[in-house]
Amino acid sequence: MKVLYIAYSCSPIAGSEDRVGWNVSVAMAKIHPVHVITKIEHKKDIEYYLRRNPINNIMFHYVDIPNLYKRLFKGFLYSGRLNVWHRQAFVIAENICNKFDIDIIHQITPIELRAIGDYGRIKNIKYVCGPLGGGEYVPNGLKCYKRGHYTVEILRDIMNRWYRFWFNVTGRLKRCDYFIYANEETKYYLGCGNHVETEIAVDSICYKKENTLKNKCVFLMAGRMIYRKGLDFLFDAIEEIPEDKRYEVRIIGDGPEMQKLKKRWDRSKKLQEHVIFVGRIPFTEMKKEYDKADVFLMPSIRETTGSVLLEAMSNGIPIIAINRFGSGLLLNENLGWTYDGNTKEEFITSFVNSMVDCIEHPEKVRRKGKNMLLVAKEYTWDIKARHYDEIYKKLLSRGFSK
Repeated sequence: MKVLYIAYSCSPIAGSEDRVGWNVSVAMAKIHPVHVITKIEHKKDIEYYLRRNPINNIMFHYVDIPNLYKRLFKGFLYSGRLNVWHRQAFVIAENICNKFDIDIIHQITPIELRAIGDYGRIKNIKYVCGPLGGGEYVPNGLKCYKRGHYTVEILRDIMNRWYRFWFNVTGRLKRCDYFIYANEETKYYLGCGNHVETEIAVDSICYKKENTLKNKCVFLMAGRMIYRKGLDFLFDAIEEIPEDKRYEVRIIGDGPEMQKLKKRWDRSKKLQEHVIFVGRIPFTEMKKEYDKADVFLMPSIRETTGSVLLEAMSNGIPIIAINRFGSGLLLNENLGWTYDGNTKEEFITSFVNSMVDCIEHPEKVRRKGKNMLLVAKEYTWDIKARHYDEIYKKLLSRGFSK
């Protein structure tokens, strides 16, 4: 079997989707010959890495698009750039399939539903797409935290509806042989496809050192400071935690919301007492932060899954996250705490109760942390590659009708 991965995001040195594109491809190369199509911007990093760490059984191909589209399609219009790139990549993919007798094309990144390629038009291959995200929306009770960003959310909704309509009309969805979804919300929204599984995995299991800060619970939050990461929601919850509780919240990252958050921090004695802005740090330094932390916080109001969840899991740190999106797929009562609600007040109360439970019951935190390490072993990239291999074999056993 020969596999071609469509991985617009694919880098050996970055995180998030780049990490997915790279690690799935490298893990599958241990099993089958692999070709990867990715964007030209990754070429320098990939070739630099491969000169020092040669990998057998894998070949990279690079696709560029005119700078006009890069300047035009930014922010919430980014899917326009992705679809232009797919049209360029399609020509390369067809040539690779003909030259190397490819059996499977799998689009692993981008994972958003607005950027599904049309590689199912290529003859004598099976086309797999996903895990796909992008169909998730901010819950009603958290919509107040979209304040100042309603236009973006409305345009995102319009674009989602347009692409769903267009892909159905043109038959693009029917030409995909197998869909995988990153969360239930996206599967429901697209209305077709197969199963749901997280798009993320871990490299290895990092056994956590015993925390030396025994007199308080240390919470960790990491991510880009944008509105949908829910920092305002987190701050509202912290303001409601009883005064006698001992805890610390360490926030890793930077971004456009930082200045506003810092101003709010300046106005609140309680936030100043409990919240520490660490700022942006190299990925290699995150292990030190995980070693300090007792519990990981994911206050996002809209999220596909979040690669930091499995990073926390692989470091033996239990998680507090919403019982929706990809986190609802990963977590249960033995691995962390989930919060939910119908109103803003219910969401805040649920989140606060989870944090207080961590502060008051360190034995629960330790027990769930140990459970995290056991479960993380089931989410390695090699296991994910073997699972995809099973899907590919089943598809190929059905033969070709196109």
